[in-house]
Amino acid sequence: MIGIVVVSHSAMLAAGLKALADQLGSPAKLLLAAGVDDPAHPIGTDAIAVMSAMEEADDGSGVLVLMDLGSALLSAETALELLPPELSARVRLSPAPLVEGTLAAVVAAGAGLTLDEVAAEALGALGPKQGMLPASAAQATTEAAPVADDGWLRCEVVVDNPHGLHVRPAARLVAALRPFAAELRLQKGEKEANPRSLSRLAMLDVRQGDRLILLAQGEDAGAALSCFQQLARDRFGD
Repeated sequence: MIGIVVVSHSAMLAAGLKALADQLGSPAKLLLAAGVDDPAHPIGTDAIAVMSAMEEADDGSGVLVLMDLGSALLSAETALELLPPELSARVRLSPAPLVEGTLAAVVAAGAGLTLDEVAAEALGALGPKQGMLPASAAQATTEAAPVADDGWLRCEVVVDNPHGLHVRPAARLVAALRPFAAELRLQKGEKEANPRSLSRLAMLDVRQGDRLILLAQGEDAGAALSCFQQLARDRFGD
């Protein structure tokens, strides 16, 4: 499973991010390399600590590293140079936004995705925020929902969660649907998103009372719809 490392100038900031990520229930390993061991001046980064976190996070599958700013990137690059070549080849430094990217990466890694796929999920995690803020210079959009073709099974539910599909229930939906072999499409009104991607799912901006339609086609399509329906009854585990 892909390991995740967070490099931050602040131990408190990183600890808060880990506490948030832990709420997602992902089995992915998340390691922190944050702050420095100096009570008088605790803000900073340590390349040796980053290297140790990279080593601990790796189980042979690879490691994605997310950083906050400035010297965090320099420390991560230095740590990468200190690693044995066979390990450094499995480590990817990500330009993704720290909070959104880490949460998306943790969900994707926990679902067993490859390093390339986890990195892509992290990098795309800023899209929902860009799409929701009208003043954003580069707005991300969801795909228009096409009319379902013959052969697609469908299940429609009404979201009962008071706060809609925020990150925790959305992550549980993504994790629950990933194992199914069926092709899946999730629709809300005129919008459609890939329900196996946390960043794409977030772009639907699902709120309490919204109607969602899951379309499924192929092997175990019926089982995927049954899982979706039960998740909705259970408020997506929230």
